[in-house]
Amino acid sequence: LASAALAAAAVTADLLTIPIRKVPNEEHHANVILSHKPPRVASVVRSSSAATATDLRLRGNSSGNSNGNGAPRREENVVLRDLDNAAYFGKLRIGTPAPQEFDVIFDTGSSDIWVPGPYCARTSENCRGKNVFDDKASTSFSEVPRGKLSKFDIEYGSGKVLGKFVRDTVTVAEHFTVEHQTFAMVHHTDGLGDLYSSSKFDGLLGLAFDNLSSMGYGVKTFMTNLKNHPDVEKAMVAFYLGDETDGELAIGGYNENLMQNPDDINWVPVATPAYWLVAMDHIKMGGFTASSAAGIMDTGTSLIYGPKNEVARLARSVNGKWDEDLELYSIPCDAELPELEFTIGGRTYNVPGEEMGMMDEDDDGTQYCFLSISAMDWDDVDEGEVDTLDVRLEAEVAAKIRNLAGGQASPIPYQYRHSTWLIGDVFLRQRYCIFDYDNRRFGLAELKDDLKE
Repeated sequence: LASAALAAAAVTADLLTIPIRKVPNEEHHANVILSHKPPRVASVVRSSSAATATDLRLRGNSSGNSNGNGAPRREENVVLRDLDNAAYFGKLRIGTPAPQEFDVIFDTGSSDIWVPGPYCARTSENCRGKNVFDDKASTSFSEVPRGKLSKFDIEYGSGKVLGKFVRDTVTVAEHFTVEHQTFAMVHHTDGLGDLYSSSKFDGLLGLAFDNLSSMGYGVKTFMTNLKNHPDVEKAMVAFYLGDETDGELAIGGYNENLMQNPDDINWVPVATPAYWLVAMDHIKMGGFTASSAAGIMDTGTSLIYGPKNEVARLARSVNGKWDEDLELYSIPCDAELPELEFTIGGRTYNVPGEEMGMMDEDDDGTQYCFLSISAMDWDDVDEGEVDTLDVRLEAEVAAKIRNLAGGQASPIPYQYRHSTWLIGDVFLRQRYCIFDYDNRRFGLAELKDDLKE
């Protein structure tokens, strides 16, 4: 029913759809459990003052509302693949005259774009079999000026991912094309480990605010280009994360056909334009309650993460026991978990208890079960040190460390410095989620009933 409803919506709105595949649930749980690393979030980020702004153009040409000059404004939808609730990704094309196609994670928890470069498979075994960008095959490719911005350097828990920033024409869906878009061409991916080689994605497209970008001040992210172009009515993206079925990313607006009531969107302001971070009035699960918290709404994260002490209290309330090796809370496989409730913008949203656990089974049939909530590390970063943020790559949350330089700025308001939760797909796929870049707000709407079945 969900797939039929999505297809009907795409036909009605003349939306682009992309075929999807999925990985069985047991495979996803096994990957998460065996390769799990908790995220770390820093209280300070820095942006470079040495960056040079570039002139980027976003092109769109379809029927729709006019921009005032007779040119139509564009809204498109991309159907997202569901690796059985582990990652949601779709197609990205780079270069001209023959665009090269990549599967990328659409990630609201970061701001940069990266794909493997031509030498990636030579230097990193886990990059073999990936779609790689051949810069020599693109006539629109250009290098960025040498210096601070030319290097792309991210460190994961198991090692570094290295590359360089370049520019080319980037296309999302059929008609959203950014010329001279800065992105990272990666040539060393050992830091992603075996997870990357076994995953189905090639790279990542970040959809958060500019302050999180490692490109530096003045270099426009994809979201900034979306906001600035006159042919786009709304600098907005919206997600329907299908639960073991087709998902959809809407660009330039939201798809009313997927919503129970398009007039009933709960809009919540973003606390500060870096992460998509919003205030949460209350959190409740069983005997656990917390208040005056905040949540980073992150489509690039699978599970839910919270401050260590708070998560420890929550886990105790459902008889969870900390597994030091896996850094997850084990639970009895026959446990009936209570609903998890978040109160956001004055409304309470729940995650069903059956969604709050995951199970793995070894070769002899022994089952192991774990809570879908774990602890998040906070790094108090002194000036001059690197920042740490989290991005989950397909089947786990990896501890991603970005090297950002320049003047101090905080992506987390002081009052939420140690009460921020990372809210991943286990929550976000329960609702229709709208990320409004123009008005710096996050929206939640109920899905149509047939999309919940």
